[in-house]
Amino acid sequence: MRAILCRIAALMALAPAAAMAQNPAAAAPPTIPMPTDRAADSYTIYVSLIPLGETANPDWPHDYWLVQDATVAVVPADQPCRAEPTTENQFDMNPHIGVHPPKDRQKDFAEILEDFDAHCHDRVALSATAWQTTAPVRLLTPAEQQEFRESRGTKSEAEQKYKGAPALYGFSEVYFNLHHTVALVYATHWCGGLCGQGFWVALALKDGQWKRLKWSATTWIS
Repeated sequence: MRAILCRIAALMALAPAAAMAQNPAAAAPPTIPMPTDRAADSYTIYVSLIPLGETANPDWPHDYWLVQDATVAVVPADQPCRAEPTTENQFDMNPHIGVHPPKDRQKDFAEILEDFDAHCHDRVALSATAWQTTAPVRLLTPAEQQEFRESRGTKSEAEQKYKGAPALYGFSEVYFNLHHTVALVYATHWCGGLCGQGFWVALALKDGQWKRLKWSATTWIS
């Protein structure tokens, strides 16, 4: 039952994106520049998460990475950033509901939620030159994202255009605690049909490296 509810929640979460895809140029909200005080850590964290999920397996092509050209806002603009859990929204992607850190990280999490509440509606424009990856990163506009989705598995000219890319990846803005030593980011990948996931990832800065933390969080399956 829980798996079914997770899948239903995933489809509900994807509904706004599907509506935007019908007219991506008109529907895409405006973006802002990446804040300079969080750019370096944000891109380092993004890079550490590529490739995601099953697309990390060696049997997937890894010639280059397709990434949405702006961050994902996990809360619609007409909804408040802060949310209280209920029986109806228990699988919501809002971190106030879907993320559960261990007791020793409650203070860090509270600070991260303050950062989230201040920026949850922001959509940050990403830079194509800020990614330090072994394979090239190609940022896709909303129209190109839709072209990629429609071409997947069609053996069309458009599919050939994106040959060698395992999936379309997307990331939220990275939210930090006060000292920028603990971070939380929403990461997604779509690799065709029902292939894909979206989930929150918590990380901590240790010895100059961002390392994943084992926080409990709901996973959305697309």
